[in-house]
Amino acid sequence: MAFSFSKLFQPKQTVNYTEILNQIDYKEGTKFAENETTKIYIDIEELGGFPYLKTVVFGIHEINIKRTGCTITFVFENEELTLSSDNTTIESNQIQKSGIYATLIDFELNEDEAKKIQNQKVIEVKYQFKKESISLQPIHIQ
Repeated sequence: MAFSFSKLFQPKQTVNYTEILNQIDYKEGTKFAENETTKIYIDIEELGGFPYLKTVVFGIHEINIKRTGCTITFVFENEELTLSSDNTTIESNQIQKSGIYATLIDFELNEDEAKKIQNQKVIEVKYQFKKESISLQPIHIQ
């Protein structure tokens, strides 16, 4: 094993997170919103006759929360809808040492809230974690 001074003084390669995020093709959900460093996939599922919101967050944020959970807020034109996470423990998993993390979070939801998310125009989506907030713009598919 040889030591090389040339490698020591070379600039570190920078990671292009946008490029990595664009390569992600998640088949288990519908791409819903994004910003420069994060994108989310959501679906409204049903378990035991009750709806819940299934979300997956892909981004540079490593989230590790115990006991408090998080919230998601859907901002509409004249109101906001805030939902609490179903589980109070939330952990991210790094995707193949890329610097991008996947975080699966489910939210409690009732029928009226599900219809509101599906039928009204969402202007902004906000996640609130313990000490961090992520704001995303919805992707409007025609």
